[in-house]
Amino acid sequence: MNHEVRIVKSQLILLGLVLLLNSSCNKGVNDNENNNIAIGKTYAGGIIFLVDSTKKHGMVCAPTDQDTAIPWSIAGSLASGAMGSDIGMGKINTDIIVAMQGTGHYAARICYDLTLNGYSDWFLPSSDECFNMYFNLKSMRRIGGFADTLYWSSTESAASKAFSQWGHDGYLPEGGYYKTSTYHVRAVRAF
Repeated sequence: MNHEVRIVKSQLILLGLVLLLNSSCNKGVNDNENNNIAIGKTYAGGIIFLVDSTKKHGMVCAPTDQDTAIPWSIAGSLASGAMGSDIGMGKINTDIIVAMQGTGHYAARICYDLTLNGYSDWFLPSSDECFNMYFNLKSMRRIGGFADTLYWSSTESAASKAFSQWGHDGYLPEGGYYKTSTYHVRAVRAF
């Protein structure tokens, strides 16, 4: 799927995310603050990488990576069913992964457990959320401090593989990478 189609698709799906998360993610949002909501600005605990047309809802990523060498899974070939790739699926995928794997040191868990800048509802982004984070912050604005390496998404591609996003050119490899491989992680949250 080309970049323009993915962006349009992501923006449409974000509208669904707005309705789903509206009541639970409005911490710190009021009419005066909405005038300053734009991609690349610091807001709601992170850096804005996606905003809906109302400029009241969107997504932010943590200002820095949560880990630079962590596996997606501690169980290797455990199929979790966390296959949602669209905007709004990262939180659902993360919850599924954590419920399946429990405690341990793995990508979804460190996002799930993260408390940062007054917020504790962080999650591992879906593959489309990862793409938008890369495209809107690193590619278009050269901000966010992203490394030129792979970043895990919460989107599983097979029992032993999950999707990751290349930080140097935005390429999302088909088929994914082995879950026991260690890559970077950047948590996100919705507002």
